[in-house]
Formats: sequence, structure tokens, C-alpha cells
Amino acid sequence: MHNPPAQVICHILDTGHCLAHERMMLRGGSSRQIECHALVALIQHPEHGWGLWDTGYAPRMLTETARWPFWLYRRATPLRLRPELALVEQLPRWGLAAADISWIVLSHLHADHVAGLRDFPQARLILTAAAYADVRGRHGWRALSRAFIPNLLPDDFERRATLIDEFPDPPLGPLGPTYDVFGDGALQLVALPGHARGQVGMLVQTAERTILLAADGAWLTRAIREQRPPNPLTYLFTDDRHAVRETLRRLHDFARQRPEVALIPTHCPEAYAREVLA
Repeated sequence: MHNPPAQVICHILDTGHCLAHERMMLRGGSSRQIECHALVALIQHPEHGWGLWDTGYAPRMLTETARWPFWLYRRATPLRLRPELALVEQLPRWGLAAADISWIVLSHLHADHVAGLRDFPQARLILTAAAYADVRGRHGWRALSRAFIPNLLPDDFERRATLIDEFPDPPLGPLGPTYDVFGDGALQLVALPGHARGQVGMLVQTAERTILLAADGAWLTRAIREQRPPNPLTYLFTDDRHAVRETLRRLHDFARQRPEVALIPTHCPEAYAREVLA
């Protein structure tokens, strides 16, 4: 096992939110509406510079969901976006501009994870081959069925993409084999199948703590703690309902074995309150 670089820094940022009922995100949940923030990570690596975990929402999301059939996306998950929360608009806080972002790891290609992607035209893109193969060439209804909006991807996406087709590195407990992004143990990808084809999470080692960016392996941290899957109706839009439950079990087992690791599901209000509001 490599010793991760002590200088790795990770900031968790909010890019806006949509509204959803708890009963959809958690079987047996209440009817109350939850603000589902789209969290991303701004990461500084000492050798590979500044990078991102997902790009979250951006104003472009409103433009692309203004017309049929993608209007249904906005209808199903009402959007609450502010221009100043677009990731590219937050970078000056750290003295950065879009050109300073060298690499972006994409957990999967659902619209709420890639809406800001066109704002970073120089970044290398890292994702699984399975994630891209599942949406490549999809348009209209076929794209919407995968929560994918084609125009959110840059025109030169394929040229800039590094597609991962295997996880050859040592396992991360119950989460299974890993893909060491830079070969130094700082950023390790793990497969989190079910919600979307080829979805990954990422373990981030910093000097202060260890973080698991869990993407949509679960929508709520509570779901991981209690092993409570989402409402079965959500399976109409997921890739593999059986894998959803298995991934939830693996995340639960990992959390029990590694309680010191901060779990950050992308849309979890609990993670938002702890990481952004605190």
C-alpha cells in the first residue's frame, strides 16, 4: 500500500439542489420534501494539480431541461439553482479559474453530476468505459431513460476521456477492488453499481481525514446506516435493482468496518449540513 501524499486537500462544495420526497429516497420514509443538494469535490493533488469529483448542477441544466422530453426531468425533480453556485463561479474563492482544473473524475453521467462539464474545456476526464458505453449515442427518450442529457457533454468528450474498464488494484474491504487514479493511494475508485451503469465512488486520503465520495450509491446516509433501499418506483429509472441493494449492503458493511471514514453521498442533506453548512 502506498503512503498517500500528505498535501492532498479536498473541499466539498454545493452546486444547487432539487426537491424530492423522502419516501422515494428511502423505503418507508415520510412524505416530506427533502432538498437534495448536488455536492462535488474540489481536490488539490501535489503532483497532478487541481481536479474535481463531478461538476454538479450549472445554469445550463435549466436551458437543457426547458424543452421536451427533458422538461420531464425538471418536472420529476424540481430544480432550485443559483448562478453563483455553478462550480466555475466558485473557483475564484481559491484563486482559481476553469483553466486551472487539470482533471475531473466522473462518478457517472446522470445530468445532475455533469451539468457543469462544459465549463472546463481543458480538463482530462476520468470515468468507466461502462458508464460511457451505456449512454453513447442515446438521444431523446432513450437518453432521458438513463437520466442523461447529451448536450451536457462537451463536443470533444471522447478525445479527452480516459475510460477505465477494470479495477486492478487491492480491494477496499467489502467495497471490492480499486482503481488507483494516480498510483499513490490518494484517490481510489471503487465500483458502486446499480443506480447507473458503471457508477463509481472514490476514497480520498487527505492529511486530516479519509473521505468516501459515495455518489448515488445511496441518496441518504441514513439509508446506508439502516440498509433501507429507495422506493421500488425508483427502479424504473435505475440500471439494476438487485445491484442497488447489494451496493447498499457493501456501503453499510464498509461504514461499520471503517467508522472513521466520512461518507458523502452526493445528495444527502446530512452530508450537506456537515460538509457545507458547518
